[in-house]
Amino acid sequence: MMVGVYVVAALAGVALGVGAVYGGWITIEGIRRDRRLRPGLVAAGLRLDRWERVVEKMDSEDPAERLASFTDLERYVREEPDAREDAIELTCTYLRKPFRFPVEDEDEFVIRRAAQGLLTRCLRRPGVLEHREELDLQDAVLVEPDFADCDLSGADFRDGVIVGGDFQGARFWRFANFGRVWFTGTTDFRAAAFPRFTSFAEAMFSGTTTFAGAEFEDLVDFADARVEKPDAAHSWPSPWQVWVASPVAQGRLVPRED
Repeated sequence: MMVGVYVVAALAGVALGVGAVYGGWITIEGIRRDRRLRPGLVAAGLRLDRWERVVEKMDSEDPAERLASFTDLERYVREEPDAREDAIELTCTYLRKPFRFPVEDEDEFVIRRAAQGLLTRCLRRPGVLEHREELDLQDAVLVEPDFADCDLSGADFRDGVIVGGDFQGARFWRFANFGRVWFTGTTDFRAAAFPRFTSFAEAMFSGTTTFAGAEFEDLVDFADARVEKPDAAHSWPSPWQVWVASPVAQGRLVPRED
């Protein structure tokens, strides 16, 4: 009987020993795995923390904080290229906030110029189609935006204000919607490339506008678009021309009848 007890005790000891070794091995492997995973988790956490700080600054009531947020955001994009699309979307969201023109808030004007500059630097580079971004700038007030030579999948500027816009050589690949936009100052679309869907319907052109050398895949829509200074040195895409009912009236863009 005692022999049986000793045998059971011995077997139990062996089992405990094996269990301890196995448990220790599991613990060691767990530590090793945590060590392998921790840098990635920490890095992801730091990236999220940096992004949240940028967003928080952007919503600050302090103009200096809001201005700094775009410097931080541009640095973030340089270090994390995969965040480029999110940064563009965040910047467009900021630019869609109400802003009065003529400029009344000089501090906010400086901030918005910084935001526009960030967009320009993000978009002015060649790339494959999947890296071209869409801009949602409905209702945005843009003062002297520089989109020259920018590469865009599509852009929606409807119901916005564009003061002295430079779109020279810009490439729109899917759509370009400038419906009901008020263009004031000189607007330059020279050598720009437009896709099948392009609309300037109901737009108002208050300054001088040129489309010299611009290319369109299909007819562009200027339905009900108006021209405040019909006698300015405009250049419109064929077959559109300015029609004026009287010397003091605004002009309307109408297709030329051959």
